[in-house]
Amino acid sequence: MLLLPPGIAPSSVTRLALDVSDAPGVLLRVLGICQRRGAQVLAMTYAHPRLELAVSADERHLQLLRGRLENAIDVLTVDYAP
Repeated sequence: MLLLPPGIAPSSVTRLALDVSDAPGVLLRVLGICQRRGAQVLAMTYAHPRLELAVSADERHLQLLRGRLENAIDVLTVDYAP
């Protein structure tokens, strides 16, 4: 379960649930993708192989993020919940 920081409206957050490989550095790679695609990571939980993120970004940046995560080698599946 993701706990958002105080003052963040849940309606402004997109939740991502990813299944990731056990490769070294996979967390850093996923977080780097989020940063480079203009998404602010508000919360994160990880229990291999499941990585859950709460991100905030405008629609254009969310589309870029979705496309990049779906094509990342270490990311096996991606589920979205607005």
